[in-house]
Amino acid sequence: MMKAISKGEEALNLLNIIRNNSGKMDTVGLSDSRIIQFCNLDSNLLDAINEASEMHKVLTNRLGTDIMHKDEQSLVELLQADYVNFYAPATVNPYVALAARGPWIISSHGAVIHDNGGYGMLGAGHGPSSVISAMSQNWVMANVMTPSFSHSRLAESLKAELGHTRGNCPFTKFICMNSGSESMTVALRIADINANNHTGPGGKYEGYPIKMVSVERSFHGRTDRPAQISHSCKNGYDKNLATFQNRDNLILVPGNDSKALEDAFNLAKQEKFFIELVAIEPIQGEGNPGLCVSREFYDTARKLTKEHGSMLLIDSIQAGIRGQGCL
Repeated sequence: MMKAISKGEEALNLLNIIRNNSGKMDTVGLSDSRIIQFCNLDSNLLDAINEASEMHKVLTNRLGTDIMHKDEQSLVELLQADYVNFYAPATVNPYVALAARGPWIISSHGAVIHDNGGYGMLGAGHGPSSVISAMSQNWVMANVMTPSFSHSRLAESLKAELGHTRGNCPFTKFICMNSGSESMTVALRIADINANNHTGPGGKYEGYPIKMVSVERSFHGRTDRPAQISHSCKNGYDKNLATFQNRDNLILVPGNDSKALEDAFNLAKQEKFFIELVAIEPIQGEGNPGLCVSREFYDTARKLTKEHGSMLLIDSIQAGIRGQGCL
């Protein structure tokens, strides 16, 4: 009598077929014993492996074995050859994603990778069935200029979730944007208005030059004003962009250094310039992943910005779920 094999072993057989029909693997991923273990714990991994198996067959028929049998590094280079990649080569993932569910990615060469990236769009994991099910319906594509019942439903959901630990939502209005950089651009536009009110005719700081304060190794986006306060990218911008030449509008302070923050505001008072805003990531992302803001530093920033009439910009776009170390 043949011994029945487990679902994990069946999944491993599918992975071995992919491995045997691909080139040299660089990204090994989890060991086979761990793969079997997690297959018995999370159906998302089984789904990802099954989908990867089917996708490998489809791509082999479409692209041919010459492509699918390439070494992993060669395949990575081939597939991205026509694109400008804004990330440094060392930060580009060295594998090709074939299928994914939950926190699991299956590579083109049969590796199983646990995705700890924590990107904002992956808050519900890869391929979340509830999101896919909701999006599969024929919803009216309504932005804010076209009133929709979806607007009310979203607002009620946000108000129920945001501030629930304090018993009420602290926000009276919401602005819907398409990306982190766009959200930061809008926030900086609001700060710009506040700066104009303070430094324009009749303002408290009339005629003062304007500067911004950011934390060392910060990242707030790649569009113009967010880029100006993104220390992690500043050297590249200063070197290559004409609009960044001779720009003296940024003060950098070390993370969680309350004294340095106080010194920046004292300098503003002495040299008569207005600090438009202090930008803080509750948990730093791209520039210094995982550094958490201390309560003392936050309280100092809030106190100084209130006293000075500046804006406090809390950029938590990548912080919340990423701060848990999981998707």
